Amino acid sequence: MDPRQVRNFLAVVEHGGFGRAAAALGLAQPTLSQSVKALERELGVALFRRVAHGVVPSGAGRRFVGPARQLMHDVARLGASVGGHQRAVLELVAGAPLAVHPGARLVGSFVAAHPDVLVHLDRAPDWSAGDAVVTRVRTGVSELGLDYLPAPLDDLHTVALGRHTFVLAFPPGTSVAAGPVPLSTLDGHPLVGVPHGSTQRRLVEAALRDAGVRPRLVVECGQRDLSTALVLAGVGAAFLTDAAAPEVAARGAVVRPVEPPLRLAYGLVHRPGALTAIAAAFVDHARA
Repeated sequence: MDPRQVRNFLAVVEHGGFGRAAAALGLAQPTLSQSVKALERELGVALFRRVAHGVVPSGAGRRFVGPARQLMHDVARLGASVGGHQRAVLELVAGAPLAVHPGARLVGSFVAAHPDVLVHLDRAPDWSAGDAVVTRVRTGVSELGLDYLPAPLDDLHTVALGRHTFVLAFPPGTSVAAGPVPLSTLDGHPLVGVPHGSTQRRLVEAALRDAGVRPRLVVECGQRDLSTALVLAGVGAAFLTDAAAPEVAARGAVVRPVEPPLRLAYGLVHRPGALTAIAAAFVDHARA
């Protein structure tokens, strides 16, 4: 199997069509199509199916994405071991809101220090019930993940980086005393929550249960930006990270720290074994 065929397959997946992928790779579209057809003959399956707006991976194509990513990681490692000079690519997936903080800052400072690196940064669904970051790292779709800890990580390595402290954001005009607010403030209060199974949901539910507090859950929302909009629209209060607090307060929300504090550690996760040189460099950069 020619690694260039695998690279071309992944480009079509990422760009959602042969024309856009060919332009990104600097190839003629017929050349790209022939490459993918040759790969399909090699595997004995169709990797794509046509839809109205382009192509999407078939069932076999979806299953092939993870191993294809891992193969390209291995090729990059082999090239680095013999002094190859192909442009390095870092495959990073981040959970929300970690993609914004500290993800954006870490990626920004890293590419400034490594201008020849291309970072593929993918944001997992906000507060997804299943751990999309861990799944993408386990299957090899992404080499590194930025995720909350602890997580179901028995088979993955973790690098702790920091922690988020959660604050409460109330709708504009809410009368709340200055300073930290006790969780009892939420007893019977309308609350915008995140989906079941998410790390934040487990943290908040445990704290409320220990405090004997029962808020009135009015909306379950898996998108951080939408949660903020609901708070600003007066729907209810919501737990947000301290990193998001200044922006939300500037837009009119009443933001207060919580007593007792609620914190979640975060860090990088990766599969066991050697990392590509550029992924190892990113881990060192993040630690620093």
